[in-house]
This record gives sequence, structure tokens and C-alpha cells, in this order.
Amino acid sequence: MKNILVGTSTRRGILAVGLFSLAMMIFVGQPVFAQDLEELLEQVGEEYAVSYSSPFLYAFGPNQNSGMYQSASIPWAGLTFGFGVKVMATHLNADDQNFSKNMEDVRLADYDPNSNPDYDPSSRGTIIMSGPSIFGDTETNGTVTGYLHGMEVFRQETIPGLVDTRFVPLVTPEAYVGGILGLKATVRYFPEIDMSEFGKTKYFGYGLQWSPNGLMPTFPVDVMVGFFDQELSVGSILETNASTFFIGASKDFSLMRVYGGLAKESSDMAISYSFYDGSHPQGVNVSFDVENRQESHVTLGVALNFLLGVNLEMNAGDLITYSGGLMLGF
Repeated sequence: MKNILVGTSTRRGILAVGLFSLAMMIFVGQPVFAQDLEELLEQVGEEYAVSYSSPFLYAFGPNQNSGMYQSASIPWAGLTFGFGVKVMATHLNADDQNFSKNMEDVRLADYDPNSNPDYDPSSRGTIIMSGPSIFGDTETNGTVTGYLHGMEVFRQETIPGLVDTRFVPLVTPEAYVGGILGLKATVRYFPEIDMSEFGKTKYFGYGLQWSPNGLMPTFPVDVMVGFFDQELSVGSILETNASTFFIGASKDFSLMRVYGGLAKESSDMAISYSFYDGSHPQGVNVSFDVENRQESHVTLGVALNFLLGVNLEMNAGDLITYSGGLMLGF
């Protein structure tokens, strides 16, 4: 029996290390993402970039605020700890793959790269920006079109989508320690990665949960409250912050655990880059912030009481986020 237990533990360790390596490989790919994103954004100004890149936060904020727990049970005595990998994927709306922005009574020459001599450069008219977003069609370019008195006076092609998808994933390692007075601390962390000219990429998140069940041991379900805060930066071009406060409950059955809860969340994204065009060959520094549109979500999930700590869940808010994990606990 001893040999069997040792073999099982070893296989679990190998599997956990393999999943951690997978998460690292996905994360290390961020330099390529940063380079491609910067090369696209440097071709457009701030107004276009805000609409183009906002779906990234719409998806990434809910991703970061998902997978916070897979049980509300936290011991009051007896130290427990574990580590593993969490996987999240937010399903964007079809409308998030494209955008259209209408700006009226603006100086047309500020958006016309060719300084069209057919109209007064100081004329004020309407600008319509439209095209695929960051997660839209990678084969179709967007456009910026200028109208004066309802007539088109210029049209400029812009940039295509970066990745054509409605499912936006995130994979992250996670570790926890708990068991003292119903408290449990959780950390999500990637080592800092130097991306040379793009700066450093880093990811860190931390949270705390507390269960009062030790004060009411006959309560029919386990309950807990908690919070989580995390930050991801991709070089010097992109930074996201996400935080959530939640309350959850779980109930164990013979082979599985059912859990769920309510969460209040927030997230924001800051983007910085240099914009180059014919009027600014040396580049113009552009920076802006975007606020997430999802403020809360409901969680419903199931975890298996065998095969390590496998769980699957759905988080429903303005968007639907699916999450799963595999945790090796002791």
C-alpha cells in the first residue's frame, strides 16, 4: 500500500508541475502579444484605440475575478495548503468584435492624414470610426471617415483585429494556505519576465477568505466571505487591475461538492503607446484608462471529491465566464 500511495503522490506532483508549466508557456507568450498590439496601436490615435481595445478589459476583468474558490469550507484548526492551476475564459458578445464611434462637430484636419486641399482644413464636421475590435476580424481593416455637410471628404483605412475570437482565456498558477480560525490566504503569481524594449511583464494577486462555520458547527452548509485583488502588467504598454468581494456557500455530497455565491467586482485597464503619422513622425505619447462594464456576477459550480481538486464553474454577469481548476492540496 505504501508504494501505491507514493506512486499516486508522485503522479499528482508531475501533473501539477505539468499544468504549471503550461500556464507559464501561455504567459510567456505575452511578449508576442505586446509587440503585435503595440505595432497596431501606434497606427491609430487615442479615440480609435479606446474603442478598439476596450473588449480586452471587458473579457480580462471577469477572467481575473473568476475562480476565487471551489469550497466555502475552511478549517478552524489544522493547517492546510495547496497549489495548482486555474483556467478562465470569458465569452464576449458578438457586438464586442466590432465597433462604431460617431464624433460630431470636430476639426476634420485633425483626422485627415492627407490634409485634403478640397476643403478648408479648419472646417468642422463629423468623424465616423468603425471596424473590427482587438478580438475582431484579422483580415479586415477598420476605417476613419470624415464628412462635411453630410458629404464624405476623406476615408482612411486603419488596422485589423489582433485575434479573431469570442472566447478570451486566462491561465494562472495559484497557491493557498489556511486552517487557522477559519482563515484562508490565496496568492496568484508569475515571476517577473523581462521583455527587453517592452519592459517587464508581471502578475500578482492576493486574497483572504473567512468562514464562520467554526462558530456554528451544526449549520447545514459551509459559508464564507472573501476578497481578492490582482494586477497584471504587460511591459510598458498595458496594465490591468481587478478586485472583487464575494460571499459563497458550499455543500458536500458523497462524490462531489456544489458551491455558489455572489460577487461585487471592479476592474480597469491603462494603455500607453506612441502614435505615429505623417504629422508626427517622431511619435506622440498616448495614454488612457478604460473602466470595466461588469460590476457583479453570480457563481455556480461543482467540484469533485476525488481526482485531486477538480472543479468547474460558471460566472454569470453582463458576460458569461467559465472557470475550472486543478488543485493539489494537503
